[in-house]
Amino acid sequence: MTVSLLLAALVLAADPTPEMGPKFANAPSGATRASNQSWWTRFADPELNKLVTRGSGNNFSVLVAQSRIDEADAVVAQQLSPLLPTATWDTSLTTGPLDSLGFQFGGGGVGGGAMGPVDLPNLYWQASSTVNVGLGIDVTGKNILGHRAAKDDRKAAQHDVDAQRQALASQITATYYDLVTARAQLAITADQVETNERLLELTQLKFETGQANAVDVLQQRQQVAASKVQVPRAQQQLRAFEQRMAVLLGETPGQSFDTPSTLPALPARPGVGAPSELLRARPDLRAKTERLEATEKRTKVSKRSFAPDLRLSARGGVQAINVGDWSSQGFWSATATLSVPLSTGGSTYAGMRRAKAQQRTASRDLSQSTLVAVQEVEDALLRETQQAEVLALYKEQHAAAKAAFEESRTRYAEGVAEYLPVLTALASVQRTEFDIVTAHRDLIAARIDLYTALGDR
Repeated sequence: MTVSLLLAALVLAADPTPEMGPKFANAPSGATRASNQSWWTRFADPELNKLVTRGSGNNFSVLVAQSRIDEADAVVAQQLSPLLPTATWDTSLTTGPLDSLGFQFGGGGVGGGAMGPVDLPNLYWQASSTVNVGLGIDVTGKNILGHRAAKDDRKAAQHDVDAQRQALASQITATYYDLVTARAQLAITADQVETNERLLELTQLKFETGQANAVDVLQQRQQVAASKVQVPRAQQQLRAFEQRMAVLLGETPGQSFDTPSTLPALPARPGVGAPSELLRARPDLRAKTERLEATEKRTKVSKRSFAPDLRLSARGGVQAINVGDWSSQGFWSATATLSVPLSTGGSTYAGMRRAKAQQRTASRDLSQSTLVAVQEVEDALLRETQQAEVLALYKEQHAAAKAAFEESRTRYAEGVAEYLPVLTALASVQRTEFDIVTAHRDLIAARIDLYTALGDR
């Protein structure tokens, strides 16, 4: 499970080798890799930690992946059976007309001869009990390789479980902060409704004293109504995220979740290390590497299928017959069988071609997945950097809009300014409040994507 394994497989398949640089292009120089285990705990939110733990034990996608480990265990046991001796016990009891027994030996029947007639039964009884044992001699080692390939598949299934848990942790964390964002937006909406209603009261008062016109009042009423519309929308979005969270936890939708209404500060950026370290760190790439190793072993098995098979067998037991009285005798035999394949109708050769094709497929799949993994890290690094800049700009814009609103509202209250600048500044303030929350959520999403792209080690 190293870069050399990937490169060796690519050379074997005669494919171009993807080149990976010593560092990520969007990472700072000298960024050594740090442990990425339980990365969600770095947000320092106990409720989030509980939800991830809860989902890891109950989510049905994880449980399905775990059941595939049981399937792989069974295949490992099946692949071991050709290396072990086999044993059967066969017992039989036969009866029939006595005359037919004589016919089997070419006679004219049992019951008469030179001595005269003999008083015999009409039926005969025949019984046997045999123990058969056998052992295939793995001369070429193909059965051992097949067993090892099955064990590689079992390791891949375990890595699939780790990958599913990693993906689930990302989904739960993302949904959790979607819930936090929805509550933050709901709180902002409530504050904006209150602000707009206070300004409506001021405008109404100025209209009654002749300092404002009816249009100003109507515009402010429209502003209040527009802000109130956002309340049910935010509540609907909150409920949708809660239902999604319940499904991720493997539970029935309809419950509520206790989350804060303020997004957290971003934890320190993790060390990303070198692109080549992703092969070890990401569970999906580890699984593909194990499957590549399994296909390499099966290719060798297919080539060794052209060699002869050697099998040792032995049998022993007792057989008895009753024709008026029981008589019995024991027997045994031992056999060594060498089976040389002369012609299989092309199936052995086709099997070898299929195994080689599966090895090339696994090699190319691992190569493509590795490049995609590097791209995902690069994209997450770039998104986080740019989103941090966007958030800073939104905060700067909000500060300027808020200052403009406070000044215009004061001047409007004093009667030295018109209503329109107040309305314009207020709309800018309220828009940037939502922009800041959304940009903050996008920044956290970029960090979640970075943690996911870096793997679980």
